[in-house]
Amino acid sequence: MAHNESESATLPVLDLDVLHELEEDMGNTGVAHNFARDYIRIWDKRRTYLEASVEHDDAEAAMDAVLSLKNSALMVGAARLAKLAVDLEKLVKRGDLLAARQLLPCVALTGEETVSGLKLGYLPPEA
Repeated sequence: MAHNESESATLPVLDLDVLHELEEDMGNTGVAHNFARDYIRIWDKRRTYLEASVEHDDAEAAMDAVLSLKNSALMVGAARLAKLAVDLEKLVKRGDLLAARQLLPCVALTGEETVSGLKLGYLPPEA
């Protein structure tokens, strides 16, 4: 299974409905805003852990990193990044870390787009 870039590219970088649902569930925007800020704050750590585990052919750590990436992406509404994480998960399960390695630049770019989308399209400007 090769990654289909055009398939993930059709998904939005950020699905704001997910965050708006979180706001509704919590009864205010504060929890959702804090979740988005935390996501932004740890993005580099999450990306670095994924890259290092794949580069070092550590399938167990790679699976841990991929599941963290997938679950957090789903929770913050990062639809495109979540799709990439699902693709990565399949590759890691198969033991194809070489193919997973080839997806890392796309994951990094999509993660940065997600962070920008949260900062510019969801979070209120910093006072």
